[in-house]
Amino acid sequence: MFRRMKPSRLVLLSLLVSCTQDPTGSVASRVTARDPMTLRAQNEVVLDVSSAGEMLVGREIPPPPESDADRLLELRWVTNQGTKAWRFDGDEVLEARFVPRSGAVLVLTREHKLVRVDHPERTQEQGIEIDHDVLGPLSIDSAGRYVVYTRGEMPEYQLVRAEIASARAVAMAPSLVPAWCPTIMPDASEVLVVASPAGTPAFYRVREGREPERWELPSETPLPTGPGAAVVVDRTLVYQSDGAVVSLGLDGALRASLEGRSLPVLSADGTRILLHEAQRDARRLHAIDRATLTSQAPTVRR
Repeated sequence: MFRRMKPSRLVLLSLLVSCTQDPTGSVASRVTARDPMTLRAQNEVVLDVSSAGEMLVGREIPPPPESDADRLLELRWVTNQGTKAWRFDGDEVLEARFVPRSGAVLVLTREHKLVRVDHPERTQEQGIEIDHDVLGPLSIDSAGRYVVYTRGEMPEYQLVRAEIASARAVAMAPSLVPAWCPTIMPDASEVLVVASPAGTPAFYRVREGREPERWELPSETPLPTGPGAAVVVDRTLVYQSDGAVVSLGLDGALRASLEGRSLPVLSADGTRILLHEAQRDARRLHAIDRATLTSQAPTVRR
């Protein structure tokens, strides 16, 4: 088993949380911080960060006890000036992502519809439906041209790539089922996806016009478990695997494993990766220099 790798540079975004009783007697969280972009309550996660430094934030809604219901998030758009009013403000959704190099946002609704919102500030805009029966996580290439995800019902989860501008969705590698946790490369040249067509989960590399190829890796290599898509930087995948965030080079070598971290998100300038860490009263965000997770000569500590 790979254990935690101690990062060489770690910037802790300041975060303070306190709880007070409201007039009805229930507990309400009050979060204060020097930088409003770091405001995170224990049940909040950062889904995406735009190039302008704005955030899509989801408040996790507890599912019914002993239920396999979907993970729902109450969605907010957070800026330096506070919460922004937009089409899906406060709605319960499954996921949301900024579309690079555009002002559009992709939203995966609680009805499993993938919707493109071109003018989010128009609160009455319904958006354009790209696909239905969609499962996250959503992964978008760096040019904002394609999004990949899975679609269907278990055990027939299928890898799909959609052209965002035209809303045209095409199944990739139809025989590769069930598939989950897809990641598109920044240049959209290929998709890495976990699948188990023969009963054993493994990474597969999928390229348009070619048969999918199993990525031969050491048997102990951790596989993505979601719920967010992997971050791809410096030919390295950074993703959540159970109770850790791991980084795996495209050469097949494990770079790092940070236990107790989750949900990696690329920072606005692309130089750091934000990692979530659940604590008693808060969910802290750690900003780690990307070189810490992509170095080809890591020190892995138990």
